[in-house]
Amino acid sequence: MAATIPPLSRVFQIPSEIIEHALTLCHPRDVASFSQTCQKAHRLVDGNPDQYIWRQLFLQFPFDDPRQISSPSQQDGQFNWRKELHRRMQAQSIAFRTGPTLEDILMAIETFIFVVRSAAPVTWGYERVSSPDLLWVVEVLQSTNMLRSPLLFSKENNQSFARLRAYLALTLDEYDDDDVEGKERLKLIRTRSRCQVYDLRNYHQDNDWGPFNVTAGEVDWTHIESIINVVSMNLSDRPSHWPDTRPRYGLEATRAYSAPGTTVLATGDWAGIEGHWRRYVCFLDYRDLFAFNYGNRGRGQQDTTYFDSPNFEEVVRLVELKLTVIDAQDIPPNYVLDRFPDSPYKHHPTLYFTGSSWGIQGNEATVIGSVTMSEGGVVRWRFASIANSIVQWSSEGVQIGGIASAFGVIGTWTGIHHDRGDPVGPFWLYKVEDDHPIYMRPLIHN
Repeated sequence: MAATIPPLSRVFQIPSEIIEHALTLCHPRDVASFSQTCQKAHRLVDGNPDQYIWRQLFLQFPFDDPRQISSPSQQDGQFNWRKELHRRMQAQSIAFRTGPTLEDILMAIETFIFVVRSAAPVTWGYERVSSPDLLWVVEVLQSTNMLRSPLLFSKENNQSFARLRAYLALTLDEYDDDDVEGKERLKLIRTRSRCQVYDLRNYHQDNDWGPFNVTAGEVDWTHIESIINVVSMNLSDRPSHWPDTRPRYGLEATRAYSAPGTTVLATGDWAGIEGHWRRYVCFLDYRDLFAFNYGNRGRGQQDTTYFDSPNFEEVVRLVELKLTVIDAQDIPPNYVLDRFPDSPYKHHPTLYFTGSSWGIQGNEATVIGSVTMSEGGVVRWRFASIANSIVQWSSEGVQIGGIASAFGVIGTWTGIHHDRGDPVGPFWLYKVEDDHPIYMRPLIHN
């Protein structure tokens, strides 16, 4: 009687090139299982130095091609296809899991943030082509309720959780008219965000009076998320106000060079500063700001129900700007803000700019500021507003996503001298096309 050949041994009677091709048509999870069946399978799948099978699986999933991107995952110019694909599949599995642990959820969130930050930049001629990386993140998060897990309720101040929510900008919190739970959830988010943004204790010298943590000047993503929530919901309340002037948001807007006209930048303007911008600023009436901050100090905390009053009103203003890059030595002497330190990044030196801004009734002011690449690859903006030769307001902001992202700059403004009692408020600054609609001034010359 002839010996029976084990089924797995029959597989290896097929030329290895055909087996490899067949494996590239499988799900990564199944390929990983196959590689653990025997030594031959392991050598075929994981023994190739160029990781052919894992590379094909990664690109066919599909994900952005990391060879076209400067990615932190690359070590000595080599991208670990297997490790990164496994990491992403693990995050996806956690998101779809019925009862993931808090540790697992936070690990998955870190992976999603990494994927967003390493998405391919927008290139000339392909401005309307979406990033597969970002499409995958959106699909996974829309298909699951991971970000609404009760385990995260105690982690609302977690920086990674807030950062991912900031990138998403409430796009996963939309609701239908008959969705009572969705309305209530958004109301709670708005109240929490206003309490964060208008709490004067969150602004002081140690965090540059901006959305930063005291430790090493790192971005406070909880504050950034709160600003985005406040401004975006204020704009949603005003659909008839400047209807065709709205910032882009969501994951696609975080891609580098997604802002209008930035796929081909002028020499010396790596941040895409030059051009036309729009800025939404929000603020409270002085009486409301003081009542919220000082009216309840006897109980040691602000009254979160303050914003539920029918008499409460938050103000929104549109400002239109045109900015130009200048040399550092051309900064005027009345610019009193601290300058950013020289950038350690050769291709991203600290830049300086000036320009004009037009607000309500066409009132014009001069804007002077700077942009720098900080540690961790976050682009910071700092600028002052000058009217009648007097420096009045200072602003600190963070570019959301990559360099020259369409999402723009999120930050806070306050009085230039930061005196007790100075107002404070959030802003959203974003770049627009040169022929963008104009509301604040009849004509802005190009």
